[in-house]
Amino acid sequence: MAFIHTRRHFLKSAGACAALTPLVNLLQTNRAKAAAPKRAMFVYVPDGCIPDSWHPTGSETNFTLSPMTQPLESVKQHLIFLDGLTMYSGGATHEGGMAKVLTGVSPQSIDIYLGDQIGASSPFRSLQLGVGATFQDGAGSMSYIGEGQPVAPDDDPTNVFARVFGGVSGNSSDGSLDVSQLRKKSILDTALSDIQALQSQLGTSERQKLENHLQSVREVEQRLSGASAVACDISGYDDRGFQVIETDYYPLTYHKEENFRVVGEMMMDQAALALSCGVTNVVSLQWSHAVSPTHLVDTGVTTANHDASHYGDANSQNAADFITLKQWFMDRFAYLINRLASTPDEGGTLLDNTVVMLCSELGDSNLHDHARVPFLLAGSAGGAFQTGRLLDFRGTNGGENEPHTKLLVSIAQALDVNIDSFGYSGHGTGPLPGL
Repeated sequence: MAFIHTRRHFLKSAGACAALTPLVNLLQTNRAKAAAPKRAMFVYVPDGCIPDSWHPTGSETNFTLSPMTQPLESVKQHLIFLDGLTMYSGGATHEGGMAKVLTGVSPQSIDIYLGDQIGASSPFRSLQLGVGATFQDGAGSMSYIGEGQPVAPDDDPTNVFARVFGGVSGNSSDGSLDVSQLRKKSILDTALSDIQALQSQLGTSERQKLENHLQSVREVEQRLSGASAVACDISGYDDRGFQVIETDYYPLTYHKEENFRVVGEMMMDQAALALSCGVTNVVSLQWSHAVSPTHLVDTGVTTANHDASHYGDANSQNAADFITLKQWFMDRFAYLINRLASTPDEGGTLLDNTVVMLCSELGDSNLHDHARVPFLLAGSAGGAFQTGRLLDFRGTNGGENEPHTKLLVSIAQALDVNIDSFGYSGHGTGPLPGL
């Protein structure tokens, strides 16, 4: 398996710090044996849910899945279902939910923050991957490096593979990318005059944003210049014969609805590979985006996801379609959980040492509200979480729901990052009680 990648392909996602992250040769040295690090993954699915068709019923350890989550039955023992979490403060409806689901209205999103905390020695502090996440996107990304500075997910699986795993043919005798020359020249230094000219034209706020971005790029370059390569066996990676067709302009090959499933599987496989190899300890994966125009063509549903989410009556055809669409996403989530659970890791499996958070930007999609948002966790983060549970936080915070920011704190603490709050704290600080 090999990918032929042009310079234009390699640089086409430039604009976010992640897109400028240099390639690392992962094929030439052996990874030192050590206790497995803890990892985190954040998975977004679009347009909320029908709460009573999503949240399970029953007790903490004896519960029944609802229609939308039925495909998770086979991996139920690896999951923690969370009811009664509200995203307080910040903007309303789709756009507001998208902006705060990982930020909690703080300037930085939790994936970026945790990458800085637990991934400083990794080639990539964090990775932001997408499946049609930038196609017709009007609501933005869930990842932020700073105030008003979203990180666009990379939707092209061939581009992700090339820049993360060095899978470029023809650059060296073994088919891997020789980064020795790239290390000798700074991207910033080559563009210094252009950067200075741009800085002179910006106001104080925009200049600060640019400086934050440039500092992030400089840190990546410095890590690359002093970093040792890590070993990663990519021989078992299945590219599924997927190729980007040069003449596909709109939609791009990886944005075509008929490729939505295969691109998603490739992204999940690459995420698992990156986590298991130590390429990164933090990954976010964004399926489509808020107000999703995507048709899931292999479900038989002809209505786009966002249109179905306005289901009206719970017994309507739109509601039935929305349930089918959510089941499709949960089937894909089960694929990811099985992929992580089948990947050996120090002391067990990759899932054992990882926490995966599934989220959306809305609670009840009919109401465009931010209550009872469909959050759930998978994996135990090295024993920090007990899985196979249903936790209900409705009304447990002085008669109100618990804030979702406590979930973000719980995840950070499970990864041994000692924080007591992340973003909004109007309903208290600390982790979720009992989690």
